[in-house]
Amino acid sequence: MVDYCKISYHLFYHRFIFDFMNFGRLVLQPAPSIYELALMAATELGSVDAEKAAEDVVSRFSDSREMLEEYYHIKIGDTGTIESLPMVIRDYSPDYDKLPLFLYKAATSVNWGDEQGFFKTFTSELASFYALESPLPDDPQNAKDEFRLVVEHRIMPSFKGSAFWAPGSILMENSLVQLVNLPDLYRIFERC
Repeated sequence: MVDYCKISYHLFYHRFIFDFMNFGRLVLQPAPSIYELALMAATELGSVDAEKAAEDVVSRFSDSREMLEEYYHIKIGDTGTIESLPMVIRDYSPDYDKLPLFLYKAATSVNWGDEQGFFKTFTSELASFYALESPLPDDPQNAKDEFRLVVEHRIMPSFKGSAFWAPGSILMENSLVQLVNLPDLYRIFERC
């Protein structure tokens, strides 16, 4: 049994590391305002001064625009908009509803001062943003069908098509659980 949401985080983390600087580009049209998105996230998270927090997020991304574009194809416009994101898997785009939280957390939780720390923490936040989110039980049936199609036609083929090495933590998180062992099952049916 596979927890697709948890295991997709590991897939995206892996792809961001191993395909580093070799991504396609998802162009955002119209390009959303980083300030507006960060303000939404700061307000949602209960920030004491949401406007100041949003300005800090814009400043952080604007100051790092060249690096983000070169390494991740995250293009920050001159007017404080986010114009593109990396395309990691063809025909797959992340849930853009998670973009405000990604921008806020990337600006506030990432270790921007240390190169190695930056790559580890920023890639982790980016993988969290791209990772699948299960539809809720009361979501419409078409959302559930779309989730199933994305898993079947985008995520699972990406595991096959890449040199994905699953970290040992997948077993500890119960993201991947063996339900049966075929040789043992064969022995049971052999007696029948």
